[in-house]
Amino acid sequence: MRLLLPLVLLFFHFNSFAQFKESDYHCRRDSVIHQTSYGSVYITRDHQCEFYDWLCPEPKEWMNSNEIIKNFPELKDACSPNKSIGSIPRYWNSLYEYNGQYYVYGPSDWMSNRPEFISDSFLIEIASDFSYFSIKKQALINSHELHLTFELFSEEAQLRIRLLSYPKGAALWEYTIQSESWYELKVSSDFVRNYDMMNNDCVNQKCFQEFHFDQTDLSRLKFMD
Repeated sequence: MRLLLPLVLLFFHFNSFAQFKESDYHCRRDSVIHQTSYGSVYITRDHQCEFYDWLCPEPKEWMNSNEIIKNFPELKDACSPNKSIGSIPRYWNSLYEYNGQYYVYGPSDWMSNRPEFISDSFLIEIASDFSYFSIKKQALINSHELHLTFELFSEEAQLRIRLLSYPKGAALWEYTIQSESWYELKVSSDFVRNYDMMNNDCVNQKCFQEFHFDQTDLSRLKFMD
């Protein structure tokens, strides 16, 4: 009986990997990175997958459907900016690096998907736990670089956005607040479909943790002249 129980558990373990069909997943799984009994982390090269629409929902439609403008009337005209920021795109999402390639990310918990929209007066995070930050100063340095001074949780923060020629459609966002600084690699909403997606899809439940990408190799980035 002691031998039978481990065999039953082993059978259940392997059988659980077969409980999902390809059709259970939102996108075509071209390369499976990690498989578990509750889903998988995979790369999709299907750039028409519905998750690409989720990465950067149309800001005004999203705000209306979630009653953001109703509850925050100061954002009524946020999606119709009048101030020029030159050729700097206004709508961005994160771009990640893994094994020398760049990917957009479909998280297990879509609350962690946080595209950002630059309006005249606010930096807006289009997310389930919606937030926005007041822009105090805006300076277009040149056609490839924008500086913003904004209020980040009651502290003044500086954001330097520099457009890249590689990866295509991307920019490096460099934040400074007091003595702390950090950077994030972003891709314009117009270019998210240029990249394969790393999708963390646990089908009918949330995964235990999000996928961990490599640290961005700054030496590979090429800034626009």
